[in-house]
Amino acid sequence: MNKAKLALMTAALLGALSAQAQNLAKSDQQMLEQLAQGNMAEIEAGKIALQKSQNTEVKAFAQQMIDDHTKGLQEVQSVAQSKGVTLPSEPDAKHKAMASKLNNLSGDAFDRTYLDQAGVSDHKKTHALVQKVQTKAKDADVKALAAKLEPTVAQHLTHVTQLSASIKGSKGTASGSSGTAGATGSGMDNQSGAAKRPGAMPDKASGNTDNPQNKQNPTTQPPAPVK
Repeated sequence: MNKAKLALMTAALLGALSAQAQNLAKSDQQMLEQLAQGNMAEIEAGKIALQKSQNTEVKAFAQQMIDDHTKGLQEVQSVAQSKGVTLPSEPDAKHKAMASKLNNLSGDAFDRTYLDQAGVSDHKKTHALVQKVQTKAKDADVKALAAKLEPTVAQHLTHVTQLSASIKGSKGTASGSSGTAGATGSGMDNQSGAAKRPGAMPDKASGNTDNPQNKQNPTTQPPAPVK
């Protein structure tokens, strides 16, 4: 095959793809781009979480995000290619800013921010997007793509909502328990909470005959001398 014929075939193929893209509604193209952006952002954030988080549950969730959203991105790319749509090759400015923020955090602050933003917030947006595509898209293949992605996104949202609440709850419980233990163990006897409070007065109603505050006890003053 000579170069001239190859060039003609390439031009014809590109022309066909261009025609397909023109036939695809502009709104459908934008939806495909948004779906791609969402998947790329989750993959990037998941990779950061694998490196920075020390929590095994968070790391497991991050790995699931990488695996599932890589598959999701491939599905989007396949439909986009068949429609002649060129997708972005990297996350947008908003998601790059989120990645930068995550890279500057560590420990519990990282886990909470990752789960809140890349987890709960972004999955709410993506879930709303796939529902919108199913009802608003004009192309049947784009609609079918959204329907295929929706159950996975819904599962992610449920999972990360529960995980985020669990992480926050465990931190709050640990902090509260520590404070309670400190208050309970400080200056208190195992048998009586009042026994070791500084300056605490003995119980007036007790049967302790050495207690001068007990009205049932005889006076502690020495008896008057007999004249």
